[in-house]
Amino acid sequence: MRKDMAKVVTEAPRRGHANPSSKWGRRLTKDEYSLDDHGASRGPTSRHRQYGWNAKEFSDVLGPLRRYLRKQVGRPWDKVWSEITHTLDSRSLTGLHIFEHIRWEVEQEAWIGDDGRLYHKRRWGAIELVSGLFVHPLNRLLCCKPERRWASRGRAFLNAQVALRVFGIPSSTAQDLRRYRVDGLRVWEHREGGWFIHTYRHVPEQLVRVITRSDGHDVPIYGSPHYERAATKQASKKEIRDAQTLLRRDPLAGTGTDK
Repeated sequence: MRKDMAKVVTEAPRRGHANPSSKWGRRLTKDEYSLDDHGASRGPTSRHRQYGWNAKEFSDVLGPLRRYLRKQVGRPWDKVWSEITHTLDSRSLTGLHIFEHIRWEVEQEAWIGDDGRLYHKRRWGAIELVSGLFVHPLNRLLCCKPERRWASRGRAFLNAQVALRVFGIPSSTAQDLRRYRVDGLRVWEHREGGWFIHTYRHVPEQLVRVITRSDGHDVPIYGSPHYERAATKQASKKEIRDAQTLLRRDPLAGTGTDK
């Protein structure tokens, strides 16, 4: 660990440090002496009440500390802790502050449950350790559990999802999307080993009801335009042959989503 780690982490300029204090004092006027409530004689002392979002705040630079801990992964935690204690002075305020950050970054009291999973304790109970640095309970080595990465939805996935939502078809997974092919006002659906064709028609804006206000005026309420299913039939062999180009096309090709 570098010798000036405490200085690097804690002595960066704090945001809002240059704001002058707005505290002020004033004397009560003669007219205010006899009043029961003459208001505040001094301004607020809290910096958050003085400056709001621009008040002075902590600006700890934790990047160097986190990089150092990541580089120690695989080493015995007792040796790493010995190096830290020889560099930082826990009797000083800055050193004590760094030790608090280390306890937040590294879980030192994790254990393996009966189900083989790694757990750690929190105020509301024991929970599974999902990611981050921890000391292995068996060999006392510093380990790192990587964060879970979720696959992002590609543009083709979102476009296909929107195209089906227009016809009122919900689709949340790639498997649902690949069941359908959109061809104008016809939607092909693959189910039960065959292809079915749903034909839709456009329903324009229509008058639903009229509300009479208290002043006697009538207010018309219109329904939004939408598509409704007009007919559904199973596709014939000839229709499937003619639509081979459409049916072989993958709506999610090249998006990187799960298949």
